[in-house]
Amino acid sequence: MEGYQSSTYGDRFADVYDDWYGDVTDAAACTQRLARLAAERGGGPMLELGVGSGRLALPLAACGIEVHGIDASPAMVERLRAKAGGAAVRVSMGDFADVGAEVPGGFAVVLVAYNTLFNLVTAEAQQRCFANVAERLAPGGSFVVEAFVPSEDPAEVDDSVTPTVVEVDRVVLQVTRRHRASQTVAGSVVSFSEGGVQLRPWHIRYSRPGELDAMAEAAGLERLHRWEGWRRQPFGPDSSRHVTLYRRPSR
Repeated sequence: MEGYQSSTYGDRFADVYDDWYGDVTDAAACTQRLARLAAERGGGPMLELGVGSGRLALPLAACGIEVHGIDASPAMVERLRAKAGGAAVRVSMGDFADVGAEVPGGFAVVLVAYNTLFNLVTAEAQQRCFANVAERLAPGGSFVVEAFVPSEDPAEVDDSVTPTVVEVDRVVLQVTRRHRASQTVAGSVVSFSEGGVQLRPWHIRYSRPGELDAMAEAAGLERLHRWEGWRRQPFGPDSSRHVTLYRRPSR
């Protein structure tokens, strides 16, 4: 998508993100699971990639965990800072594919929450992310990935325009274009109202669970568990999402 940058999604969605996507993750179960993982390694610290508005980082920090975050969007981080407890999360600005040198190592847990990894729009960027995470995990530390399971699509290019809101004074359309060969989907939430037109673009590169396992192995990580959700529901062939726990070997 021409002109799309690592900060674009967060900057365009920051004002609606919590309202639209606040419940995309089972936050209570996620917090409980990650807190247990951190406790196994002495209590932390923890790093969230794409920390955004802090919907997961803040409850984790409230558990007494030292939480770090990285994000490319100033608008998202501004939302985090404005919330109660927001100052407790140590945020570095940047593209989490590279997890820059300003982010310390020795993390007990690194989290990338629902679909955030797919905001890295090339396989190479996703692989770099795995490699950089592996370097910053403490021995025995965990990298937890939450993502959807892509469906098989026989069409090479699949375009769609779907109305999501139709009101007297407002119409909202979800416009998407999916490329099977590159495993990318580009889209925009387009709002029409008397005030004008507003565009909220997004762009992802999806990876199937087996591809993520290969990236983890190349980075020196071991897959320990894969569940359908944070409450450790069994993962199966019909699962539409997964929570996968990779671990850096202790030696």
